Amino acid sequence: MEPLAKILTVTELNAQIKILLEENFRFVNLIGEISNFKIHTQSGHYYFTLKDEGSQIQCVMWRSRSETLLFTPEDGMQVVIKGRISVFGARGSYQVDVWEIKPQGIGELQLRFDKLKQKLFEEGLFDETIKKPLPEFPENVAMITSRTGAVLQDFIKIVKRRYPLLNIFLYPATMQGIASAESVISALKDIEKHSGKKDFPKMDMVIIARGGGSLEDIWPFNDEKLARAIYACKIPIVSAIGHEVDYTICDFVADLRAPTPSAAAELVTPDMKELIENLDKFSYFYRSFVQNKLESVRNSIKEVRSNYYFNRPKDLISNFYLRLDEMSKQVVNLTENKVSFYKNQIKYISSTLHHINPTNNLKKGYAVIHKGGDQQGLFDRGKIVIRANELSKNDDVEIEFYDSKKQARILK
Repeated sequence: MEPLAKILTVTELNAQIKILLEENFRFVNLIGEISNFKIHTQSGHYYFTLKDEGSQIQCVMWRSRSETLLFTPEDGMQVVIKGRISVFGARGSYQVDVWEIKPQGIGELQLRFDKLKQKLFEEGLFDETIKKPLPEFPENVAMITSRTGAVLQDFIKIVKRRYPLLNIFLYPATMQGIASAESVISALKDIEKHSGKKDFPKMDMVIIARGGGSLEDIWPFNDEKLARAIYACKIPIVSAIGHEVDYTICDFVADLRAPTPSAAAELVTPDMKELIENLDKFSYFYRSFVQNKLESVRNSIKEVRSNYYFNRPKDLISNFYLRLDEMSKQVVNLTENKVSFYKNQIKYISSTLHHINPTNNLKKGYAVIHKGGDQQGLFDRGKIVIRANELSKNDDVEIEFYDSKKQARILK
């Protein structure tokens, strides 16, 4: 009789399976499609299923690792994952403990795009609150694009149709190849340097425009230096790169993103036809408003004319005349009193001046002696002498009489 095999508990079996799997599959690289993707609301861990045509496996990516991703996984996304096989003994199930996730088919350019986008976003270059508003009725716009491309002609055609008052200033730049970013940066600096100075008009906005193309064609507009130049520019910038489905770093940094260059022409200009229609509506409304006001004034005048007081204008005019006469008398009396007062004041002042006038004393026989000659100095000459001790022997003096003056000299 054969001996009985060792009987294992479920926990023991799962533990042995755990050791077996985790030691033999330390790291695996798997390719497949993500499904049932979920983010735990509290922990932030990623849970999803990786499947192919024939099978599927459960996966988990802890928050400490998922925070390093440059994108958020989605259902249906083809990815390559790197992870370790782990066994959850309590349920007897195994799963992949994911360390890395790389999108399959996006390529290196897309990964670089996502990395730069995340970096600039964290620095605040995409902040909507700091984006500059565009003027409602622009006068001058600087356009950075190729001189020979169809973009410029399409833009001009739309502007002529919608808002022919807009002045377009072309700044030709290289829009294809590795030199594109530096060419656009140089144009931006030149526009900002000359805008509003000397004979160069002030630019209301700058439009960076390029037609559609592949990811490689529009890649220069994902340049970090170009993004920072757009962010630093004081003039509002509109980004119109590629087709509607194309997004570049320029689009996120610019003050406005236009799906296409033609759409940019529509977005930055008002429609002249609509403006004229609005003016016509306003004119009609204003005429109606004025007519109603005039009719109201006419009715008010009719009411005033029918008033009792306007039926006896002679009485009103007579009353006005009486009041005018009374006021005239008051004014005359007031004026006469003022004039009389000032005459008395003048008489008093004249009498006072007459009494103190020195000429009157000269008429009575008095004389005034003034110092003369150079012996007393320049400042004493002509000084009136009021005491005898102010004069010395041989001093020259001048005696002023009523009718004339005489020169004299002191003898002793």
